Amino acid sequence: MSLAASIAAPAALASRASASRRGRARLASRGVTDASRRVVGARGPIDRVARAVASPSLPSGPLDDLPVPDFLRGPLGDIVRNVETALPDDAKKALLRTQYTSAVGLRLAFFLTQGVLSSRVSGRSNIDGAAAAAAIAKAVLDPAPRAKIPDEKSNLGNIVSNAADGRALTDDEAAEVSQFLEQHLTCIVNLFRTELEHLENGTYKFPYDLNPATAPTEQWNPAQVLAIASDTLSDQAKVSDRRNAKRGQELLDTFGPDPERYPAYYLQNFHYQTDGWLSADSARLYDFQVETLFLGSADTMRRQALPFVSRWMEGRDPADTKVLDVASGTGRFLTFVRDNWPELDCTAVELSPHYLDAVRKSNERFEDVATYPRAGPLKLVEANCEKMPFEDASFDAVTNVYLFHEMPKEARRNAAREFARVLKPGGKLFFVDSAQVGDGKALGMEKAFDQALERFPQFNHEPYYRDYSLTNLEELFGEFGLVLEESTVAWVSKAWCFTKREDPSEAVEEVEPVVVEAPDLSGAGAR
Repeated sequence: MSLAASIAAPAALASRASASRRGRARLASRGVTDASRRVVGARGPIDRVARAVASPSLPSGPLDDLPVPDFLRGPLGDIVRNVETALPDDAKKALLRTQYTSAVGLRLAFFLTQGVLSSRVSGRSNIDGAAAAAAIAKAVLDPAPRAKIPDEKSNLGNIVSNAADGRALTDDEAAEVSQFLEQHLTCIVNLFRTELEHLENGTYKFPYDLNPATAPTEQWNPAQVLAIASDTLSDQAKVSDRRNAKRGQELLDTFGPDPERYPAYYLQNFHYQTDGWLSADSARLYDFQVETLFLGSADTMRRQALPFVSRWMEGRDPADTKVLDVASGTGRFLTFVRDNWPELDCTAVELSPHYLDAVRKSNERFEDVATYPRAGPLKLVEANCEKMPFEDASFDAVTNVYLFHEMPKEARRNAAREFARVLKPGGKLFFVDSAQVGDGKALGMEKAFDQALERFPQFNHEPYYRDYSLTNLEELFGEFGLVLEESTVAWVSKAWCFTKREDPSEAVEEVEPVVVEAPDLSGAGAR
Protein backbone atom coordinates (compact mmCIF):
# COMPACT_ATOMS: atom_id res chain seq x y z
CA MET A 1 0.00 0.00 0.00
CA SER A 2 2.93 2.25 0.06
CA LEU A 3 3.37 3.94 -3.27
CA ALA A 4 2.59 7.21 -1.55
CA ALA A 5 5.23 9.68 -2.40
CA SER A 6 6.14 7.99 -5.65
CA ILE A 7 2.74 8.79 -7.08
CA ALA A 8 2.59 12.10 -5.25
CA ALA A 9 5.82 13.30 -6.80
CA PRO A 10 4.82 12.97 -10.48
CA ALA A 11 1.56 14.77 -9.79
CA ALA A 12 3.36 17.58 -8.03
CA LEU A 13 5.81 17.95 -10.87
CA ALA A 14 3.05 18.03 -13.42
CA SER A 15 1.33 20.88 -11.58
CA ARG A 16 4.50 22.93 -12.07
CA ALA A 17 4.55 22.25 -15.81
CA SER A 18 2.72 25.11 -17.55
CA ALA A 19 -1.01 25.63 -17.04
CA SER A 20 -2.12 22.17 -18.08
CA ARG A 21 -4.34 20.17 -15.76
CA ARG A 22 -2.59 18.05 -13.15
CA GLY A 23 -3.24 16.24 -9.90
CA ARG A 24 -1.80 13.85 -7.48
CA ALA A 25 -2.79 10.86 -5.36
CA ARG A 26 -0.50 10.26 -2.45
CA LEU A 27 -0.27 6.90 -0.81
CA ALA A 28 0.92 5.58 2.47
CA SER A 29 0.49 2.49 4.45
CA ARG A 30 0.90 0.87 7.70
CA GLY A 31 1.77 -2.49 9.03
CA VAL A 32 2.05 -2.68 12.77
CA THR A 33 4.55 -5.00 14.31
CA ASP A 34 4.43 -6.27 17.81
CA ALA A 35 6.06 -7.15 21.21
CA SER A 36 5.29 -8.28 24.76
CA ARG A 37 2.45 -10.56 25.72
CA ARG A 38 -0.67 -9.52 27.58
CA VAL A 39 -4.31 -10.50 27.25
CA VAL A 40 -6.25 -7.26 27.57
CA GLY A 41 -9.82 -8.47 27.54
CA ALA A 42 -12.65 -10.41 25.97
CA ARG A 43 -16.26 -9.61 25.26
CA GLY A 44 -19.35 -10.85 23.47
CA PRO A 45 -21.81 -13.75 23.88
CA ILE A 46 -21.16 -17.04 22.10
CA ASP A 47 -23.96 -18.27 19.84
CA ARG A 48 -24.15 -20.74 17.02
CA VAL A 49 -26.15 -19.54 14.05
CA ALA A 50 -24.40 -19.33 10.69
CA ARG A 51 -25.12 -16.40 8.40
CA ALA A 52 -25.39 -16.57 4.63
CA VAL A 53 -24.56 -13.46 2.63
CA ALA A 54 -27.67 -12.21 0.83
CA SER A 55 -27.59 -11.64 -2.91
CA PRO A 56 -27.45 -8.85 -3.74
CA SER A 57 -26.36 -7.42 -0.40
CA LEU A 58 -28.56 -4.37 -0.02
CA PRO A 59 -27.56 -2.02 2.78
CA SER A 60 -29.83 -2.00 5.77
CA GLY A 61 -30.03 -0.15 9.05
CA PRO A 62 -31.88 -0.62 12.32
CA LEU A 63 -35.26 1.10 12.58
CA ASP A 64 -34.15 2.19 16.04
CA ASP A 65 -32.24 4.99 14.32
CA LEU A 66 -35.45 6.41 12.79
CA PRO A 67 -37.89 8.80 14.55
CA VAL A 68 -40.72 6.24 14.56
CA PRO A 69 -43.13 5.43 17.45
CA ASP A 70 -42.32 2.12 19.10
CA PHE A 71 -45.67 0.55 18.18
CA LEU A 72 -44.90 1.11 14.49
CA ARG A 73 -41.41 -0.38 14.45
CA GLY A 74 -42.54 -3.99 14.13
CA PRO A 75 -45.02 -3.40 11.27
CA LEU A 76 -42.57 -1.09 9.48
CA GLY A 77 -39.85 -3.70 9.77
CA ASP A 78 -42.17 -6.26 8.20
CA ILE A 79 -42.99 -3.83 5.37
CA VAL A 80 -39.30 -3.18 4.65
CA ARG A 81 -38.57 -6.91 4.54
CA ASN A 82 -41.60 -7.61 2.34
CA VAL A 83 -40.68 -4.84 -0.10
CA GLU A 84 -37.13 -6.15 -0.36
CA THR A 85 -38.42 -9.67 -0.93
CA ALA A 86 -40.85 -8.47 -3.60
CA LEU A 87 -38.26 -6.44 -5.48
CA PRO A 88 -36.87 -8.30 -8.51
CA ASP A 89 -33.12 -8.86 -8.48
CA ASP A 90 -32.60 -6.32 -11.26
CA ALA A 91 -34.35 -3.63 -9.21
CA LYS A 92 -32.32 -4.57 -6.14
CA LYS A 93 -29.11 -4.33 -8.10
CA ALA A 94 -30.09 -0.96 -9.53
CA LEU A 95 -30.86 0.33 -6.04
CA LEU A 96 -27.63 -1.08 -4.63
CA ARG A 97 -25.65 0.39 -7.52
CA THR A 98 -27.13 3.83 -6.89
CA GLN A 99 -26.43 3.68 -3.17
CA TYR A 100 -22.88 2.41 -3.60
CA THR A 101 -21.84 4.81 -6.36
CA SER A 102 -23.30 7.75 -4.42
CA ALA A 103 -21.40 6.73 -1.28
CA VAL A 104 -18.02 6.16 -2.92
CA GLY A 105 -18.45 9.24 -5.10
CA LEU A 106 -18.91 11.43 -2.04
CA ARG A 107 -16.05 9.65 -0.30
CA LEU A 108 -13.72 10.18 -3.26
CA ALA A 109 -14.65 13.86 -3.55
CA PHE A 110 -14.21 14.46 0.18
CA PHE A 111 -10.78 12.84 0.44
CA LEU A 112 -9.65 14.48 -2.80
CA THR A 113 -10.46 17.84 -1.21
CA GLN A 114 -8.64 16.81 1.95
CA GLY A 115 -5.66 15.70 -0.13
CA VAL A 116 -5.51 19.06 -1.91
CA LEU A 117 -5.53 20.90 1.43
CA SER A 118 -2.94 18.52 2.86
CA SER A 119 -0.58 19.09 -0.08
CA ARG A 120 -0.77 22.85 0.42
CA VAL A 121 -0.11 22.58 4.14
CA SER A 122 2.90 20.33 3.62
CA GLY A 123 4.46 22.61 1.03
CA ARG A 124 6.01 19.62 -0.75
CA SER A 125 3.71 20.01 -3.73
CA ASN A 126 0.58 21.75 -4.84
CA ILE A 127 -2.11 19.43 -6.14
CA ASP A 128 -4.25 20.90 -8.87
CA GLY A 129 -7.64 19.90 -7.48
CA ALA A 130 -9.50 20.73 -10.68
CA ALA A 131 -7.08 18.61 -12.68
CA ALA A 132 -7.44 15.66 -10.32
CA ALA A 133 -11.23 15.97 -10.41
CA ALA A 134 -11.15 16.06 -14.21
CA ALA A 135 -8.99 12.94 -14.25
CA ILE A 136 -11.43 11.15 -11.94
CA ALA A 137 -14.38 12.19 -14.11
CA LYS A 138 -12.56 10.87 -17.16
CA ALA A 139 -11.92 7.56 -15.43
CA VAL A 140 -15.59 7.27 -14.44
CA LEU A 141 -17.09 8.34 -17.76
CA ASP A 142 -14.55 6.63 -20.02
CA PRO A 143 -13.78 3.18 -18.57
CA ALA A 144 -11.80 2.12 -21.64
CA PRO A 145 -8.06 2.45 -20.97
CA ARG A 146 -6.49 5.37 -22.75
CA ALA A 147 -3.58 4.88 -25.14
CA LYS A 148 -0.51 4.80 -22.95
CA ILE A 149 3.17 5.36 -23.57
CA PRO A 150 4.75 1.91 -24.02
CA ASP A 151 6.67 0.79 -20.95
CA GLU A 152 9.94 0.56 -22.83
CA LYS A 153 9.65 4.21 -23.84
CA SER A 154 8.63 5.50 -20.43
CA ASN A 155 11.10 7.91 -18.86
CA LEU A 156 9.00 8.77 -15.82
CA GLY A 157 11.67 7.77 -13.31
CA ASN A 158 14.23 10.18 -14.74
CA ILE A 159 11.62 12.91 -15.04
CA VAL A 160 10.87 12.60 -11.33
CA SER A 161 14.54 12.56 -10.34
CA ASN A 162 15.53 15.52 -12.49
CA ALA A 163 12.52 17.69 -11.70
CA ALA A 164 12.51 17.08 -7.97
CA ASP A 165 14.81 20.06 -7.57
CA GLY A 166 12.47 22.35 -9.45
CA ARG A 167 13.35 21.83 -13.13
CA ALA A 168 10.41 22.70 -15.39
CA LEU A 169 8.83 19.86 -17.37
CA THR A 170 8.67 19.84 -21.12
CA ASP A 171 5.27 19.38 -22.75
CA ASP A 172 6.02 15.71 -23.50
CA GLU A 173 7.14 15.09 -19.93
CA ALA A 174 4.05 16.83 -18.55
CA ALA A 175 1.87 14.65 -20.81
CA GLU A 176 3.54 11.50 -19.47
CA VAL A 177 3.06 12.54 -15.87
CA SER A 178 -0.57 13.42 -16.62
CA GLN A 179 -1.05 9.97 -18.12
CA PHE A 180 0.55 8.37 -15.08
CA LEU A 181 -1.91 10.17 -12.83
CA GLU A 182 -4.94 9.27 -14.93
CA GLN A 183 -3.87 5.62 -15.01
CA HIS A 184 -3.83 5.49 -11.23
CA LEU A 185 -7.15 7.30 -10.87
CA THR A 186 -8.63 4.85 -13.37
CA CYS A 187 -7.32 2.03 -11.18
CA ILE A 188 -9.15 3.51 -8.17
CA VAL A 189 -12.41 3.72 -10.09
CA ASN A 190 -11.96 0.16 -11.38
CA LEU A 191 -11.34 -0.97 -7.81
CA PHE A 192 -14.73 0.46 -6.82
CA ARG A 193 -16.30 -1.29 -9.82
CA THR A 194 -14.83 -4.59 -8.68
CA GLU A 195 -16.27 -4.14 -5.20
CA LEU A 196 -19.67 -3.27 -6.64
CA GLU A 197 -19.63 -6.57 -8.56
CA HIS A 198 -18.92 -8.42 -5.31
CA LEU A 199 -21.82 -6.66 -3.61
CA GLU A 200 -24.19 -7.36 -6.50
CA ASN A 201 -23.19 -11.02 -6.42
CA GLY A 202 -23.66 -11.21 -2.66
CA THR A 203 -20.03 -12.15 -2.06
CA TYR A 204 -20.01 -9.96 1.03
CA LYS A 205 -22.25 -7.40 2.68
CA PHE A 206 -22.68 -3.77 1.75
CA PRO A 207 -19.96 -2.07 3.84
CA TYR A 208 -21.46 -0.79 7.05
CA ASP A 209 -19.44 2.44 6.89
CA LEU A 210 -20.95 3.37 3.50
CA ASN A 211 -24.49 3.15 4.86
CA PRO A 212 -25.56 6.33 6.72
CA ALA A 213 -27.77 4.25 9.02
CA THR A 214 -24.87 2.12 10.27
CA ALA A 215 -21.74 4.24 9.71
CA PRO A 216 -19.87 5.41 12.84
CA THR A 217 -20.82 8.94 13.88
CA GLU A 218 -17.25 10.19 13.32
CA GLN A 219 -17.78 9.56 9.60
CA TRP A 220 -20.85 11.76 9.20
CA ASN A 221 -21.19 14.06 12.22
CA PRO A 222 -20.05 17.46 10.86
CA ALA A 223 -18.39 18.56 14.11
CA GLN A 224 -16.42 15.32 14.45
CA VAL A 225 -15.43 15.24 10.79
CA LEU A 226 -14.27 18.87 10.93
CA ALA A 227 -12.28 18.22 14.09
CA ILE A 228 -10.35 15.22 12.75
CA ALA A 229 -9.83 16.89 9.37
CA SER A 230 -8.39 19.96 11.09
CA ASP A 231 -6.17 17.86 13.37
CA THR A 232 -4.92 15.86 10.38
CA LEU A 233 -3.95 19.03 8.53
CA SER A 234 -2.15 20.36 11.60
CA ASP A 235 -0.23 17.13 11.94
CA GLN A 236 0.64 17.17 8.23
CA ALA A 237 2.77 20.26 8.78
CA LYS A 238 4.78 18.36 11.41
CA VAL A 239 5.10 15.37 9.10
CA SER A 240 6.42 17.63 6.34
CA ASP A 241 9.02 19.19 8.66
CA ARG A 242 10.10 15.73 9.78
CA ARG A 243 10.39 14.55 6.17
CA ASN A 244 12.45 17.57 5.14
CA ALA A 245 14.84 16.96 8.03
CA LYS A 246 14.91 13.17 7.39
CA ARG A 247 13.98 12.50 11.01
CA GLY A 248 12.56 9.02 10.66
CA GLN A 249 13.71 7.66 14.01
CA GLU A 250 12.56 10.24 16.52
CA LEU A 251 11.08 7.48 18.65
CA LEU A 252 14.59 6.37 19.59
CA ASP A 253 14.86 9.62 21.56
CA THR A 254 12.05 8.38 23.80
CA PHE A 255 12.16 4.58 23.67
CA GLY A 256 15.07 2.20 23.94
CA PRO A 257 14.99 -0.90 21.71
CA ASP A 258 13.97 -3.98 23.68
CA PRO A 259 13.51 -7.39 22.00
CA GLU A 260 10.98 -8.30 24.68
CA ARG A 261 8.93 -5.14 24.17
CA TYR A 262 9.68 -2.90 21.19
CA PRO A 263 12.27 -4.22 18.72
CA ALA A 264 14.54 -1.60 17.12
CA TYR A 265 12.86 -1.91 13.73
CA TYR A 266 9.52 -1.04 15.31
CA LEU A 267 10.74 2.27 16.74
CA GLN A 268 10.40 4.13 13.45
CA ASN A 269 8.36 7.13 12.43
CA PHE A 270 7.13 5.22 9.39
CA HIS A 271 6.14 7.66 6.63
CA TYR A 272 7.38 10.30 9.11
CA GLN A 273 4.23 9.79 11.16
CA THR A 274 4.08 11.66 14.45
CA ASP A 275 4.79 9.30 17.38
CA GLY A 276 5.05 6.28 15.08
CA TRP A 277 2.57 3.74 16.42
CA LEU A 278 3.05 4.72 20.05
CA SER A 279 0.46 7.32 20.98
CA ALA A 280 -3.30 7.60 21.27
CA ASP A 281 -3.20 10.56 18.88
CA SER A 282 -1.47 8.48 16.21
CA ALA A 283 -4.16 5.81 16.54
CA ARG A 284 -6.94 8.42 16.42
CA LEU A 285 -5.69 10.04 13.20
CA TYR A 286 -4.43 6.95 11.39
CA ASP A 287 -7.52 5.83 9.45
CA PHE A 288 -8.35 9.37 8.32
CA GLN A 289 -4.76 9.95 7.22
CA VAL A 290 -4.62 6.74 5.22
CA GLU A 291 -7.95 7.35 3.51
CA THR A 292 -6.77 10.85 2.58
CA LEU A 293 -3.61 9.44 1.06
CA PHE A 294 -5.57 6.82 -0.91
CA LEU A 295 -8.46 9.12 -1.87
CA GLY A 296 -10.95 7.08 0.15
CA SER A 297 -10.02 3.69 -1.29
CA ALA A 298 -8.02 2.14 1.58
CA ASP A 299 -10.93 0.20 3.06
CA THR A 300 -11.93 -1.03 -0.37
CA MET A 301 -8.43 -2.40 -0.95
CA ARG A 302 -8.52 -4.18 2.40
CA ARG A 303 -11.91 -5.69 1.59
CA GLN A 304 -10.58 -7.44 -1.50
CA ALA A 305 -9.56 -10.27 0.84
CA LEU A 306 -13.21 -10.81 1.82
CA PRO A 307 -14.09 -12.82 -1.32
CA PHE A 308 -11.44 -15.36 -0.25
CA VAL A 309 -12.94 -15.46 3.24
CA SER A 310 -16.47 -15.75 1.82
CA ARG A 311 -15.65 -18.80 -0.29
CA TRP A 312 -13.92 -20.45 2.68
CA MET A 313 -16.83 -19.77 5.02
CA GLU A 314 -19.38 -21.52 2.80
CA GLY A 315 -20.80 -24.37 4.85
CA ARG A 316 -18.84 -23.47 7.99
CA ASP A 317 -20.37 -22.62 11.36
CA PRO A 318 -18.91 -19.21 12.27
CA ALA A 319 -19.42 -19.88 15.97
CA ASP A 320 -17.07 -22.86 15.70
CA THR A 321 -14.47 -20.90 13.72
CA LYS A 322 -11.54 -19.22 15.48
CA VAL A 323 -9.89 -16.29 13.68
CA LEU A 324 -6.68 -14.52 14.68
CA ASP A 325 -6.18 -10.99 13.35
CA VAL A 326 -2.44 -10.23 13.55
CA ALA A 327 -1.19 -6.63 13.76
CA SER A 328 -4.76 -5.38 13.94
CA GLY A 329 -3.87 -1.69 13.80
CA THR A 330 -7.13 0.12 14.55
CA GLY A 331 -9.11 -3.06 13.90
CA ARG A 332 -10.63 -1.68 10.72
CA PHE A 333 -10.34 -4.84 8.61
CA LEU A 334 -11.51 -6.98 11.52
CA THR A 335 -14.75 -4.98 11.71
CA PHE A 336 -15.56 -5.86 8.10
CA VAL A 337 -14.87 -9.54 8.74
CA ARG A 338 -17.07 -9.55 11.85
CA ASP A 339 -19.81 -7.53 10.15
CA ASN A 340 -20.15 -10.35 7.60
CA TRP A 341 -19.75 -13.22 10.06
CA PRO A 342 -20.58 -11.79 13.51
CA GLU A 343 -20.57 -15.18 15.27
CA LEU A 344 -16.86 -15.76 14.67
CA ASP A 345 -14.64 -16.37 17.69
CA CYS A 346 -12.02 -13.65 17.15
CA THR A 347 -8.70 -12.69 18.71
CA ALA A 348 -6.85 -9.48 17.83
CA VAL A 349 -3.07 -9.20 18.35
CA GLU A 350 -1.41 -5.79 18.32
CA LEU A 351 1.87 -4.45 19.70
CA SER A 352 0.87 -0.84 20.36
CA PRO A 353 -1.36 -0.50 23.43
CA HIS A 354 -2.80 2.65 21.88
CA TYR A 355 -3.80 0.91 18.67
CA LEU A 356 -5.09 -2.07 20.64
CA ASP A 357 -7.41 0.32 22.43
CA ALA A 358 -8.52 1.59 19.01
CA VAL A 359 -9.37 -2.03 18.10
CA ARG A 360 -11.57 -2.21 21.18
CA LYS A 361 -13.33 1.03 20.27
CA SER A 362 -13.88 0.16 16.60
CA ASN A 363 -15.39 -3.20 17.59
CA GLU A 364 -17.77 -1.81 20.20
CA ARG A 365 -20.46 -1.82 17.51
CA PHE A 366 -20.71 -5.59 17.91
CA GLU A 367 -21.89 -5.17 21.49
CA ASP A 368 -25.20 -3.83 20.14
CA VAL A 369 -27.42 -6.90 20.56
CA ALA A 370 -30.18 -5.32 18.46
CA THR A 371 -27.92 -5.23 15.40
CA TYR A 372 -25.68 -8.20 16.23
CA PRO A 373 -27.77 -10.52 18.46
CA ARG A 374 -25.31 -13.42 18.16
CA ALA A 375 -21.94 -11.67 18.13
CA GLY A 376 -19.07 -13.94 19.04
CA PRO A 377 -16.29 -13.08 21.48
CA LEU A 378 -13.34 -10.80 20.79
CA LYS A 379 -10.14 -11.19 22.80
CA LEU A 380 -7.54 -8.41 22.70
CA VAL A 381 -3.90 -9.43 23.11
CA GLU A 382 -0.85 -7.17 23.22
CA ALA A 383 1.93 -9.29 21.76
CA ASN A 384 4.82 -9.55 19.32
CA CYS A 385 3.76 -11.41 16.19
CA GLU A 386 7.24 -12.92 16.00
CA LYS A 387 6.48 -14.83 19.19
CA MET A 388 2.77 -15.09 19.89
CA PRO A 389 1.39 -16.50 23.16
CA PHE A 390 -0.87 -19.10 21.54
CA GLU A 391 -0.70 -22.87 21.33
CA ASP A 392 0.20 -24.68 18.13
CA ALA A 393 -2.66 -25.28 15.69
CA SER A 394 -5.13 -23.21 17.72
CA PHE A 395 -6.78 -21.10 14.96
CA ASP A 396 -8.80 -21.91 11.86
CA ALA A 397 -7.73 -18.72 10.09
CA VAL A 398 -5.19 -15.92 10.41
CA THR A 399 -5.73 -12.48 8.88
CA ASN A 400 -2.95 -9.94 8.42
CA VAL A 401 -3.14 -6.56 6.71
CA TYR A 402 -0.31 -4.13 5.85
CA LEU A 403 2.38 -5.49 8.14
CA PHE A 404 5.20 -7.12 6.18
CA HIS A 405 6.41 -4.07 4.25
CA GLU A 406 7.37 -2.45 7.58
CA MET A 407 9.41 -5.41 8.84
CA PRO A 408 13.00 -6.40 8.06
CA LYS A 409 13.46 -9.77 6.37
CA GLU A 410 14.26 -11.79 9.50
CA ALA A 411 11.23 -10.38 11.31
CA ARG A 412 9.07 -11.27 8.29
CA ARG A 413 10.37 -14.84 8.40
CA ASN A 414 9.68 -15.08 12.11
CA ALA A 415 6.14 -13.80 11.63
CA ALA A 416 5.50 -16.19 8.71
CA ARG A 417 6.69 -19.08 10.89
CA GLU A 418 4.32 -18.00 13.67
CA PHE A 419 1.36 -17.68 11.29
CA ALA A 420 1.93 -21.26 10.22
CA ARG A 421 2.52 -22.52 13.75
CA VAL A 422 -0.77 -21.24 15.21
CA LEU A 423 -2.86 -22.36 12.22
CA LYS A 424 -4.58 -25.72 12.24
CA PRO A 425 -3.70 -28.06 9.34
CA GLY A 426 -5.89 -26.98 6.44
CA GLY A 427 -6.32 -23.54 8.01
CA LYS A 428 -6.25 -20.32 5.98
CA LEU A 429 -4.03 -17.24 5.93
CA PHE A 430 -5.76 -14.20 4.44
CA PHE A 431 -3.01 -11.68 3.75
CA VAL A 432 -3.09 -8.10 2.38
CA ASP A 433 -0.14 -5.82 1.80
CA SER A 434 1.40 -3.48 -0.72
CA ALA A 435 1.66 -4.58 -4.32
CA GLN A 436 5.16 -5.73 -5.30
CA VAL A 437 7.55 -5.38 -8.19
CA GLY A 438 5.88 -6.84 -11.28
CA ASP A 439 2.31 -6.54 -10.00
CA GLY A 440 1.67 -3.48 -12.17
CA LYS A 441 1.53 -5.84 -15.15
CA ALA A 442 -1.97 -6.88 -14.08
CA LEU A 443 -3.01 -3.23 -14.43
CA GLY A 444 -1.22 -2.61 -17.72
CA MET A 445 1.39 -0.28 -16.22
CA GLU A 446 4.19 -2.52 -14.98
CA LYS A 447 7.14 -0.18 -15.52
CA ALA A 448 5.39 2.84 -14.02
CA PHE A 449 4.47 0.74 -10.99
CA ASP A 450 7.97 -0.61 -10.56
CA GLN A 451 9.44 2.88 -10.82
CA ALA A 452 7.07 4.09 -8.13
CA LEU A 453 7.94 1.14 -5.89
CA GLU A 454 11.65 1.79 -6.32
CA ARG A 455 11.39 5.48 -5.52
CA PHE A 456 8.89 5.34 -2.71
CA PRO A 457 11.54 5.23 0.08
CA GLN A 458 12.98 8.49 -1.28
CA PHE A 459 9.82 10.32 -0.26
CA ASN A 460 8.75 8.42 2.85
CA HIS A 461 10.52 6.73 5.71
CA GLU A 462 10.01 3.06 4.79
CA PRO A 463 13.43 1.45 5.32
CA TYR A 464 12.26 -2.14 4.68
CA TYR A 465 9.87 -1.47 1.83
CA ARG A 466 12.22 -2.03 -1.08
CA ASP A 467 13.32 -5.40 0.28
CA TYR A 468 9.69 -6.38 0.82
CA SER A 469 8.76 -5.38 -2.74
CA LEU A 470 11.29 -7.91 -4.11
CA THR A 471 10.50 -10.76 -1.69
CA ASN A 472 8.82 -13.85 -3.15
CA LEU A 473 6.03 -14.31 -0.63
CA GLU A 474 4.86 -17.57 -2.15
CA GLU A 475 8.26 -19.07 -1.42
CA LEU A 476 8.59 -17.41 1.97
CA PHE A 477 5.27 -18.72 3.27
CA GLY A 478 5.81 -22.01 1.45
CA GLU A 479 8.91 -22.57 3.55
CA PHE A 480 6.59 -22.99 6.55
CA GLY A 481 3.95 -25.11 4.85
CA LEU A 482 1.60 -22.35 3.67
CA VAL A 483 0.55 -22.92 0.06
CA LEU A 484 -0.65 -20.05 -2.14
CA GLU A 485 -4.19 -20.71 -3.38
CA GLU A 486 -5.12 -17.43 -5.06
CA SER A 487 -4.28 -13.73 -5.15
CA THR A 488 -5.57 -10.49 -6.65
CA VAL A 489 -4.10 -7.04 -7.26
CA ALA A 490 -6.26 -4.22 -5.88
CA TRP A 491 -4.73 -0.99 -7.19
CA VAL A 492 -1.57 -0.56 -5.07
CA SER A 493 -2.44 -3.41 -2.72
CA LYS A 494 -2.53 -7.15 -3.19
CA ALA A 495 -4.56 -9.82 -1.41
CA TRP A 496 -3.40 -13.42 -1.02
CA CYS A 497 -5.01 -16.60 0.29
CA PHE A 498 -2.74 -19.36 1.65
CA THR A 499 -3.64 -22.80 3.03
CA LYS A 500 -1.62 -24.68 5.63
CA ARG A 501 -0.61 -28.13 4.42
CA GLU A 502 -2.25 -31.03 6.19
CA ASP A 503 1.22 -32.62 6.42
CA PRO A 504 3.76 -30.02 7.66
CA SER A 505 6.62 -32.26 6.50
CA GLU A 506 5.76 -31.29 2.92
CA ALA A 507 7.02 -27.74 3.45
CA VAL A 508 9.49 -26.54 0.83
CA GLU A 509 13.13 -25.89 1.60
CA GLU A 510 14.14 -22.70 3.34
CA VAL A 511 14.20 -19.51 1.26
CA GLU A 512 16.36 -16.51 2.09
CA PRO A 513 14.71 -13.23 0.95
CA VAL A 514 16.71 -10.84 -1.21
CA VAL A 515 18.78 -8.37 0.80
CA VAL A 516 18.26 -4.89 -0.61
CA GLU A 517 19.13 -2.52 2.19
CA ALA A 518 19.95 -2.75 5.85
CA PRO A 519 19.30 0.63 7.47
CA ASP A 520 21.33 1.68 10.47
CA LEU A 521 19.02 1.72 13.48
CA SER A 522 21.62 2.79 15.99
CA GLY A 523 21.49 6.50 15.24
CA ALA A 524 18.73 9.05 15.56
CA GLY A 525 18.69 10.06 11.88
CA ALA A 526 16.95 8.24 9.05
CA ARG A 527 18.75 7.34 5.87
